[in-house]
Amino acid sequence: MFQHHATRRALFAAAIGLSFIARAEEPASGAVPLAHEHPFDGSAIGAGEPLSIADAARLALTDQPILSGREASIDAEEQLAVSAAQLPDPRLTAGIKDLPVDRGEAFSVRDDNFTMFSVGISQDFPRGDKRRLKGERKRLEAAMDRLGLDNDRRSIGRDAALAWLDVYESEQALALARQLSAESALQVQALENDYRNGRAAQADWLAARVEASLVNDKAHDWQHHVERMRAGLSRWIGEAAQRPLLADLSSLPPPADFPRLAAEVEHHPVVAGLQKQIETSDTDVKLARQAYKSDFSVEGYFGYRPDYADFAGVQVSLDLPFFTARRQDRDLAAALRQSDAAQDRKADALRELHAEATEDYIDWHHARERSASFDRDIIPDAQRRVDAAQAAYAAGGGAFDAVLTARRSLLDTQLQRLSLAVDAARAQVRLQYFAPGN
Repeated sequence: MFQHHATRRALFAAAIGLSFIARAEEPASGAVPLAHEHPFDGSAIGAGEPLSIADAARLALTDQPILSGREASIDAEEQLAVSAAQLPDPRLTAGIKDLPVDRGEAFSVRDDNFTMFSVGISQDFPRGDKRRLKGERKRLEAAMDRLGLDNDRRSIGRDAALAWLDVYESEQALALARQLSAESALQVQALENDYRNGRAAQADWLAARVEASLVNDKAHDWQHHVERMRAGLSRWIGEAAQRPLLADLSSLPPPADFPRLAAEVEHHPVVAGLQKQIETSDTDVKLARQAYKSDFSVEGYFGYRPDYADFAGVQVSLDLPFFTARRQDRDLAAALRQSDAAQDRKADALRELHAEATEDYIDWHHARERSASFDRDIIPDAQRRVDAAQAAYAAGGGAFDAVLTARRSLLDTQLQRLSLAVDAARAQVRLQYFAPGN
């Protein structure tokens, strides 16, 4: 019996020693080749400088079609703001008037003294306040879109950073799974030799094989997540998404204290843009009031009559807003209700942004507290559980299932700790969306 226990301890020590050797020979990324590598298991990842989360956010704002398209639209609106405040173009008219079509002077321009060739020019004169308000409305639309552009920049930087974190979490989880896969493979090899020599039970060897296959499958699943998350990151930064990641979350700036953060929400581009929308609605109300006032136009013409005296004339046209109940009153009522709606949209957006910022701050604080608890107690205890199960089995006083259970528990615990770290980082990134200058 003593010899059997000694053999098992030696076997287990050899397996653990091989595990340490394998870890020492692993690449820096922690990746260990699997038995059946996926055809896209990172071969597309190129060389180059490691990509940090700040690099991803910066690259997403460079050569971004969304932003350049928005810039073009804003430039167009600023141009329209100038033209909207100008007088309409004058109109030139020309023709022949009072041409006879029957009797002896039919189609003659000389026999009838009413027939003349005329040329005229007319100009509409909308009220100056109307033109000024139309130009102001276009300027407000351009200012509103420029604030929308600022919000787009924040959103794109945030989404690119979140996509980077998705890749980071998948790659770190893959490294943990591959590390356990390598250890499980060494365990299977050691138990297989022991089983063939009659020093280990077949059930233990088969259990180790099943465990190794399950861990290998988990590694393949995380590999799939890596590829998929990198494809998502390429949406924002293109081919740069294939650069290796700088596996460091400490570069993320900590969020401001909550009272300051809540104050910054009040000046967020979304809120400022809705304020411009309110001002635009107020301008529409002023324009609706201007519709009660008449515009006018002036036309001058010259008439040439062959063989007779020439004519000249001037006429003025004036709008007559007599039927206001069906038009102007309705337009004004609609403009006033639109102004009320704009006020409500701003109030709702403020409530939503405050709620989002509060939720993100709570998430960040909670994830950090849980991460500290994992680092302080949970992971060390899980590691001690593995060590104790291995020692008990090597001494012949424990079951091999306990070793496998302890290892699975340790991996799950490490994955939970990774998830908490990434959750805290995601909350930090989302909180940066509310900070000025982002």
